[in-house]
Amino acid sequence: MSIMLKAFTAQNDDEIRQCIKMLMETDGNTGVMHEAFNKNNAQKYTRAWFAWPNTLFGELILKLINDGKLDLLNSIQVKK
Repeated sequence: MSIMLKAFTAQNDDEIRQCIKMLMETDGNTGVMHEAFNKNNAQKYTRAWFAWPNTLFGELILKLINDGKLDLLNSIQVKK
């Protein structure tokens, strides 16, 4: 969740892009956010389902769209 808050307060597009990319690449291949993850292995995470970070991620995406950052979001390439 701290990575999401960093994205909420980021001052430039590169920082936002880095945060979103990191979040998408560390979901443990589940398609949802987790409370926390192991920095060396995203397959190791806490709480398989935790609504708070999923809701916060949704709010972040909506904020970025409302802020005119749709092109930035569409440009993010993630590796799985």
